Amino acid sequence: MIKLITFDFDGTTADTMPFLEKIAIKLLTQFYKLPTEEARLKYRSTTGLPFEQQVTQLFPQHSMNTRVIELFEHQKIEEIFSLPLFPDTKEVINHLKRRGYLIAISSSTFQSTIEEYCKRKGLEVDQILGYRKGFEKGRDHFEFLQKKFNVSADEMVYIGDSLMDCKRAESNDILFIGKTGMFKKQQFNEISSSNLTIDSLSELKTLLPKLQPNGKK
Repeated sequence: MIKLITFDFDGTTADTMPFLEKIAIKLLTQFYKLPTEEARLKYRSTTGLPFEQQVTQLFPQHSMNTRVIELFEHQKIEEIFSLPLFPDTKEVINHLKRRGYLIAISSSTFQSTIEEYCKRKGLEVDQILGYRKGFEKGRDHFEFLQKKFNVSADEMVYIGDSLMDCKRAESNDILFIGKTGMFKKQQFNEISSSNLTIDSLSELKTLLPKLQPNGKK
């Protein structure tokens, strides 16, 4: 039985990914001289990682990495609090809480940023986990949640909007549900063992009660 539902933040809970992608593409084209479409593809191929890890993975030991990371994080914090939740986020999360599910957010965004954002938007969950060096989305967060809430991997589900989210969930034996947006259903299904996707969070209200621990309906 599913007890703990964990949501990604950017692109899943909050409608922030178009803005973040726009910043990233601008910086990648400006500092690494990439064509726009190549910059977009490189950014998307590593989405789900903290931005500093995206940059160092894409451009190992490049002299401009530190500057690019600083600019990205500065522009992100300047604008993120003005960006909206998805229209159904609060209603769906409140519905799931009333049904007895535990709710967490696990993200590669800094935890203090997510906490402040949720406070301003009036979004209440049981646990928020963000990125810091040595503690990040994936195994670190999942093990923390399992210990805190005394749940096993097969009592958890992770909902995210990136292929990296899928890989991190399933490599830790966590049932994954892909939220379409940056990636399409077909792209998730090509790598996901669950083959579960949604177009909006509202679909969770009917999908989750049907799921068995192995992800089958």
